[in-house]
Amino acid sequence: MDYEKIRELTFDELLGTISDEEKALLYNAIEADSQARSIWESIHGDRSRLLADASESFAQHPVEEVLTNLHQRSRLRYIRKACSIAAACLLAITGSWYLLRHNTTNEHQPVAALGNNMDSTIRLVTADGKTIDLSADSSGIQIGHTVLNNTHQTLSFDARHQTGSGMNTLTVPRGKDYNLLLADGTQVQLNAGTTISFPFSFNGSKREVTVNGEAYFQIAAKADQPFIVHLPGNTISVLGTAFNINTYDSGSIKVALVEGAVKVASSRQNEILKPGFEITSSHTGMTTAAFDPDKVLSWRTGVYTFENASLQELAPVILRWYGITVMMDNQRVSSRRFFGIIDRNQPLQAFLHNLEAADGVKSHYDQNGILHFE
Repeated sequence: MDYEKIRELTFDELLGTISDEEKALLYNAIEADSQARSIWESIHGDRSRLLADASESFAQHPVEEVLTNLHQRSRLRYIRKACSIAAACLLAITGSWYLLRHNTTNEHQPVAALGNNMDSTIRLVTADGKTIDLSADSSGIQIGHTVLNNTHQTLSFDARHQTGSGMNTLTVPRGKDYNLLLADGTQVQLNAGTTISFPFSFNGSKREVTVNGEAYFQIAAKADQPFIVHLPGNTISVLGTAFNINTYDSGSIKVALVEGAVKVASSRQNEILKPGFEITSSHTGMTTAAFDPDKVLSWRTGVYTFENASLQELAPVILRWYGITVMMDNQRVSSRRFFGIIDRNQPLQAFLHNLEAADGVKSHYDQNGILHFE
């Protein structure tokens, strides 16, 4: 029995978007399988309580309006269903949907160790050591023989007369994202807390950049000049392609291929990746699995999708997107699991308010600006 399919069909039923064939499939499943029925009953029960809890906070914003905005911003099918039913942008999974497990973290141990003094400067350090603030639009910046244009959160440049191949480093701080158009026409979208090193011109037999953080590449095809992305401990060799890389976790590197072909190489192993699959590379080797674009790529629209995640697991996202350190004060709360989204286009307080409305999880800031979940 595909219980994830049962959950999805139940959401479709509640939204009124289920077909006759799907409804028959759902009802046959809950007649024949007790666990399927338990899932169906749990979702129906959670719907009533969550709607009651969330109605006050959404009094000024009807569900239809919330859904319209969500449809315009993303294609997160599964989460749109959850948000519709809960009338909120976060659905706390309760009852039989909790995954209760032993948590070895001390109650007062910070799960994000960095401070809250967030540097919001998007910064370019050129190969000759000049530092340029790209936080505000500017154009016609002369760097040697290269002219930089920084508009609409995108850096592009005219380097037709550039002869050197020194590496420049672009840093995107926490709470920001940014775009880069390289000399060959390759487009790079950079997530918060990401750095990329690149030359103003690709003069050699290869095009090479270095990335630490998360970035989405749309590579300009040049068969005679392969594109190489250096990551911590790994190298990606590319032809014409689109892919996402994530190095936030120091213990693993993730490369998700949307189209084209890439080869991921470490010191011990090489793997060719096919579209629709993601490689995870760690000290134990490489593993390959299909990935969900709505989850892996949703950050590109300012949305972080989480399924069956704890608040402890969400702490690095809050730190990266809002520059806020999180501390867990309650072991019971830290072990709960949630489905939902964090929308970077909305203030963090909106997420916290929905979290409290959906399941009573309270939070507060201390005098140092650290966010505590109670």
